[in-house]
Amino acid sequence: MAAVSMDAVQDRPRISGEGIPESAWRRSRWLAALPSIPAQDWLDGIARLVVVSPHPDDEALGCGGLIATARAIGLPVRVVSVTDGEACYPDAPAWPPAHLRAVRRQELERALAFLGVDADAIDTLDIGDGRVAEREDALVAALAPLLQTGDRVLTTWRGDAHPDHEATARAVERAAAQCGAQVAQFPVWAWHWLSPDAPASPLPGAQRLVLTQAACRAKASALACFASQLQDDAPGMPAPILPPHVLERFDRDFEVVLP
Repeated sequence: MAAVSMDAVQDRPRISGEGIPESAWRRSRWLAALPSIPAQDWLDGIARLVVVSPHPDDEALGCGGLIATARAIGLPVRVVSVTDGEACYPDAPAWPPAHLRAVRRQELERALAFLGVDADAIDTLDIGDGRVAEREDALVAALAPLLQTGDRVLTTWRGDAHPDHEATARAVERAAAQCGAQVAQFPVWAWHWLSPDAPASPLPGAQRLVLTQAACRAKASALACFASQLQDDAPGMPAPILPPHVLERFDRDFEVVLP
């Protein structure tokens, strides 16, 4: 995940403040009513799971349990990190982009190890944190040779309201179409601004993928690896990208995916 302000973007949800608390999501009728299936069943019949993440940690937040499930049943998983999230603390002298890039790559490798993914199954594209939309064609070109027929490619939701997330989704759709790979998506920022009280699901076709306790534990261990995003709000340091109220939205025994 990367910090973002949407205040100046027209016709977009406002991503600011603490957003919707997890307590409200636990009362949400439409979220509870989404069709539910075991995560393992969702993986039936595919040759490989490829997760394309805009920033290191988006994959663990949105589908870390699913990745762990795939590896537990022996399904190959490849993770593509579009950017290194190097621009998440632009005003913090202690976190220059070059340092953040190195740190976040290390964090990603450690996190994915908890999910059962080896370092040689990680691709880092360095498209540029905050620049994915302007380099969308380059991202399509970089993704195309990494995808295969028979893959199910999982990425952030095309309506997530974060520019990098939406551009990544568009690029994945274009690259996957070239080889006939399936595409599915997961919300990350949407849990910050969607209405839990909506009368019907605002995520068309979404499903709840129910996780085992082992997958939930693996996901929690993976998220704990992103120390740069979890740091305390100490004097002179920026507020963490993943404070407790954000992490609560991903501490669930299910994950949500949509076509």
